[in-house]
Amino acid sequence: MRSEAIAQLHDLRELLASVQEPSSIRRAAELEGAAEKVASCAADLVDVEVPRDLQLRLALAVRALQDAEKAARAHRRNPLTRPLSHARFALNTGKAGGWIHGTLQILDPENTPPSPYDSDEANAG
Repeated sequence: MRSEAIAQLHDLRELLASVQEPSSIRRAAELEGAAEKVASCAADLVDVEVPRDLQLRLALAVRALQDAEKAARAHRRNPLTRPLSHARFALNTGKAGGWIHGTLQILDPENTPPSPYDSDEANAG
């Protein structure tokens, strides 16, 4: 079960990495059910002790995904707020991806590439 949860988190990380641009809000339907998948993975990983804040990290990823879905709904409903919706969507998918990526770097470092946001100095150390 743990390996399945980690594999699902890897899949979600890749999906989130592909929707980092504000214009990716048009692909918001691809994220449908992502928050539920993260919550399911959190339940499967409830016995993990390292990192100690694993459940918090995954809860924050769920919250960010829910906020991204909310931004996508606002984008469809109100044309006047679309620029803001684009930015909120990109911000929240980035936050969710970051929480998931950071978790995977600890749980499965051999199969998790370095974050593109890490500096070269941080990767060397």
